Amino acid sequence: MKIPALLKTPSVTILLYLHEHGEVRYAELTKLIASRGTLSLNIKELEEEGLIQRRILTTKPMQAFYSLTEKGAEIASLVGKIKKIVA
Repeated sequence: MKIPALLKTPSVTILLYLHEHGEVRYAELTKLIASRGTLSLNIKELEEEGLIQRRILTTKPMQAFYSLTEKGAEIASLVGKIKKIVA
């Protein structure tokens, strides 16, 4: 797999978006990744790796917010630097 293709994977896209925008709602992430199944799977994997965290507001309707953990911010920063070098 070539580096530019790797940088366009859903997980990397999510990490870089959160790095740039901070905490965002789930609905914002659905604009990045068209398939909700793909989005949910990638969010789950990023949470399991300790790269992102979820905050739930128990309002009606319920709201989910996602942000980077400290580890996620470090990795996103490094990936962002790689993206700049490759571009």
